[in-house]
Amino acid sequence: MIAKLDNFSEITKLPSVKSRIGDDIFSLFGKFRLSRTLSRLGMEKQCGHSASELIQALCLFKVLGETISSMWYHKFYDLLQVGKNCFYRILTRSSMDWRRLLAVMAVHFIGILHSRNVDFYKGTSCFILDDTTAEKTTKRGERVSRVFDHVLSKCVLGYKVQILCVSDGTTTVPVDFSIHREKGGDGSCGLAAGELRKQFRKKREKGSPSMERLREADRSKLDVAVEMIGRAWKLRIRPSYVLADSWYLSEKLLHGIIDIGKGALHFLGMAKTGNTTYKVEGRMRNALELIARYERERGHECRKYHCRYITLNGEYARTGIAVRIFLVKYGHNTTWNVIVTTDMTMSFTKAFETYQIRWGIEVLIKDCRQNLGFGKCKSNDFDAQVADITITLMTYMVAALDLRFYEYETMGQLFDSMAGELTKLTLWNTKLECIEKILGNLIETLGLNVDDVVAGILRDKDAANEAIFLARALADYRRANQSNDLTSVRHVLNAHE
Repeated sequence: MIAKLDNFSEITKLPSVKSRIGDDIFSLFGKFRLSRTLSRLGMEKQCGHSASELIQALCLFKVLGETISSMWYHKFYDLLQVGKNCFYRILTRSSMDWRRLLAVMAVHFIGILHSRNVDFYKGTSCFILDDTTAEKTTKRGERVSRVFDHVLSKCVLGYKVQILCVSDGTTTVPVDFSIHREKGGDGSCGLAAGELRKQFRKKREKGSPSMERLREADRSKLDVAVEMIGRAWKLRIRPSYVLADSWYLSEKLLHGIIDIGKGALHFLGMAKTGNTTYKVEGRMRNALELIARYERERGHECRKYHCRYITLNGEYARTGIAVRIFLVKYGHNTTWNVIVTTDMTMSFTKAFETYQIRWGIEVLIKDCRQNLGFGKCKSNDFDAQVADITITLMTYMVAALDLRFYEYETMGQLFDSMAGELTKLTLWNTKLECIEKILGNLIETLGLNVDDVVAGILRDKDAANEAIFLARALADYRRANQSNDLTSVRHVLNAHE
């Protein structure tokens, strides 16, 4: 595949360009060293078109809101010289380890920030766990089932996608994900036996990344979540907390987090106010019983967030896991919420502020759905579903890097840099104009002829060189300034400094 990178403005031929990320996507991918990463992971193709170029093109299609088919119909708008089957083949390659690729890109993301003097772990950094629904329209998709959608409060046809992200409170970076189906109580996946038999199937090599992802679809989401956190931790992605909603709070996840972090990683999440019990001061009580027992004695008002809260130290269920419990009631509401953490030193204010970081993953999912076509892959092949979601999250990561550079950390630095350059340009212009006026006034005051002055200057070799330098500098600056091209003006300034 040959991408016309030297004239990427041809992208304006397309009906719409959602953002300038489309213009810069190849240069941004260069920061992630995608081609080198694919080679190290053994994912680069041995023949045919480059895998890195195909993946970057697929990400570009996501940004533009186009499918492979629609891009091929328009001959890729003369941007690419490749057939559509190349893209379909890479999406269904069983040997592609999309999980490792996404995780390594997340590591590179943090490394890029460090290279720009941004410490990702300086503030409160967190893993975030959440799941969402990828709805489908066909029952023949591999491992498709009926899953419960909490937003719609009903079962829909599709997959459950569990996502693990890491956030520093500013940027949410996808690290890993898993795709699951729900078998239901009778193991039918909500489908008839005949419908299950007609689902797509293909042979896969044992131990291949594709086979592992396929088996993962029938495993417990909690088990897979613990494994995802463990893999990210081994890659030296080391935040301080794991944030999750009330569904994830369980003995299995708490033990897994404690074993992974060895005390350096803590859980922080919501808990249900149902029958879950906590051992406080030697007695087992649920959330409502704790509120009735301790509200008057230990209730406090938080003026900052206009809520009432109770802080208790105890033990989660009968597991022996020490937890700090925050019982919270907002404003004039009568409903209490429960926040649980394994960090026994955490204050209520910090717990409240840290948990708000969890909404970053909700924003990520919303953005991916609205702008990048999350979950809209129509292939029946499970491998294509994995590849499509990976490419969506990779595209989001590249867009997040672009946003971070131009909207967050470097905006002030960029402004200071531009202001400094403009100051230098202004001083340079002032000096040149002053010298020109002084020479003009001297010639006029002394009643000299301009030709005689120039001839006199040229007799002195050093003076002639200085005069020619100033004349050229002034002429170059004026030409650049008249074109209103700041880049040209900078070039003039650097050339004559």
